[in-house]
Amino acid sequence: MAAPPAMTSSHARAPVIKVIAGEDEIYGEEDADVPLNVFHVSKSLLLENSKYFAIILDSSPDRTTVRLPTSDHDVLADWLDLIYQGGLTKSGNHPQPLAFKDVQRYFKFADLVGSEKLRNTIMDSMQDVPLGHWDLKSLCTLDAEYSSDLGVLQDYVLDCLAYKIVVGGWAEFTGSDRDSPGSTWRDFVSETANTGLLNQLLLRVDKLNEEKNHHHLVAPMAQRDCKWHEHVSDDTKAKCPRNTTPAWTPLTAYNGLKNGHGSSISTFGLGVREGLF
Repeated sequence: MAAPPAMTSSHARAPVIKVIAGEDEIYGEEDADVPLNVFHVSKSLLLENSKYFAIILDSSPDRTTVRLPTSDHDVLADWLDLIYQGGLTKSGNHPQPLAFKDVQRYFKFADLVGSEKLRNTIMDSMQDVPLGHWDLKSLCTLDAEYSSDLGVLQDYVLDCLAYKIVVGGWAEFTGSDRDSPGSTWRDFVSETANTGLLNQLLLRVDKLNEEKNHHHLVAPMAQRDCKWHEHVSDDTKAKCPRNTTPAWTPLTAYNGLKNGHGSSISTFGLGVREGLF
């Protein structure tokens, strides 16, 4: 969900706020004189992009320093990159998908500063992950360890697995060893604790099958709408870059997948000429 950089000359005229992540300044080895967790940011830029800073700075107009109740300066730096450059440096260029714990870090920071742009941009990066990366283990891990913080990502992964089943069939999804000891599918269905999750998957498969029957099925990765976004108002939703683009895009699939990544690519079959399912 990259957007044009928001920095203008008016921001350059605004006072500068010293933003510190955590209580104490942290120094690195490369430049021992420059703290890693201290940033000097245009006040107007903070007011426009963060409810948290808007509340603090509006209530104390003369304030020049803000200490955040988090020492996660890497995430703060990425958020500032998003504001200044219109995109995330780390998550956008990282060769591997973000780990769930890192997505959780971004989401928590987004909730802290009140930045739906950060949360939605991270969610968009998850949609760029190849379909083969997601499996039952992904779903179970999200449900067991991250359901309270990453509910929207769990819902997306549920859609990805259901899509795999609708397109490839149950036999391909469960694998030929589904009845053998140690099978992921066998373990999943044998655990009583997974009954609720299994029911969710079955319902999602029914939903996508219905979409397929009506020729409306689109791969989750190809959807370019706000389905998995969080918008605090109709106004911010209307301004979302995804509402200015088609609801889906032709999908490229990865061949020879290994850990969700492949060495070659091919058209997935969602081109306009072939039509949808």
